[in-house]
Amino acid sequence: MAAPEKVFVALPAEAKSGRSTLSWALGHFRATAIVVTHVHVPPQMIPVMGVKFHASKLNPEQVSLFRMAERDKVDKQLDHYVNQCLRMKMKCEKLVIENENVVDGLVELINLHGVTKLVISAAPDRNYSRKMDKPASRTATEIMQRADPSCKIWFVCKERLICTSGVEVEIAPGHTPFIPDTGHDALQLTLHQEQDDNNESELGFYDEIKEACKAADNLMMRALRESYRRQKADEEVVSSLQKAKEYEELYLEEVKKRKELEAALLRASEEIAQLKQERDLPKNDQNTTMEEQKEVISDNLILEASGQIIKPLQEYLDHDENCVREPETLLIQRKLAASFSPSSVMQSPFDEDCCIPSYFICPILQEVMREPCIASDGFTYETDAIRSWLDGGRRVSPITGQPIVHQQLIPNLSLRSVIQDHARRNQYSFS
Repeated sequence: MAAPEKVFVALPAEAKSGRSTLSWALGHFRATAIVVTHVHVPPQMIPVMGVKFHASKLNPEQVSLFRMAERDKVDKQLDHYVNQCLRMKMKCEKLVIENENVVDGLVELINLHGVTKLVISAAPDRNYSRKMDKPASRTATEIMQRADPSCKIWFVCKERLICTSGVEVEIAPGHTPFIPDTGHDALQLTLHQEQDDNNESELGFYDEIKEACKAADNLMMRALRESYRRQKADEEVVSSLQKAKEYEELYLEEVKKRKELEAALLRASEEIAQLKQERDLPKNDQNTTMEEQKEVISDNLILEASGQIIKPLQEYLDHDENCVREPETLLIQRKLAASFSPSSVMQSPFDEDCCIPSYFICPILQEVMREPCIASDGFTYETDAIRSWLDGGRRVSPITGQPIVHQQLIPNLSLRSVIQDHARRNQYSFS
């Protein structure tokens, strides 16, 4: 018994778009094996992380894996057509060929497999009209022009035959008496109920996949952003803790330094107060000596005014036991008094009745001071004499031999006033 002749039905991968074409073939070709044929066009744009790249820009292995996955999806979609044939108790086969152009793939199919019967859609069901008498789609038109004339082609739209091409071939009547009417009617009713769904194009599936991929990419980007945000937050927390620890260490170090500075400042204040006290002590002693000397001079002036004779300098110093002086000053004054004879003391420019107090005499020059000043050792000197002493590099006291603290000189205005007053009273001058 000869094998039944096969009828090839060219269908899209989307079952909704090709269901009406397959239904027409199942109703008109009984006792014939149906070959569900699909030309798979490998996608040239491949999505990677939400962005589509051309296949030539990607790794061939990656492109091959993606296209293999797409081929498996198409094969699973064609199972809907197989199930439709099985419900009609028709023998069915699947044939998927791969070509970058649908028309080229179908023409190649006809030539390689010697196809003599081919059913193809004349146009999408949504474009059907009663006046249609030739294929309306570009694919169907090119098939009509390029197919081998030995192949009989039926162009169908919305379960209606639009036209044919090729050799004349007898086909079975449009009805199938050996199939229960209930099943056929139910199938026709189902087809009519789903005709509105057949208005979607072949690209609908890819649009849905594209939208799903886009949504998945958006979710992935949101997850990545959230993960990055949490990572940055953790890094900021760690950085803040490190900064807080550093600031705490700096604060403790600052407190320590502050305590050290306060202690150093307190010690410096104490040292300054001590130095100031030591500096003021000689000045106070000098002032006390000057006041006592002024009292002595006043007493001598009173005695001179009463007509009494002023004693020589040595007698005056020996008699002046009530005058309190510093030991060094008293010693120097007695030595100076011993070196002066009555004749030398009374020589010009002083009168014979004039007596020069020892504290008028500069310890360095051994002359009456014109510009007396107080040095840091607490003693009074002629300004030019003590300045020459210090400028000569000597840093010890001319009287005590102790180191001189500083070179600052303080004018002794009180003693200068006393010397000048004494000169006026005795009517002599310093030339």
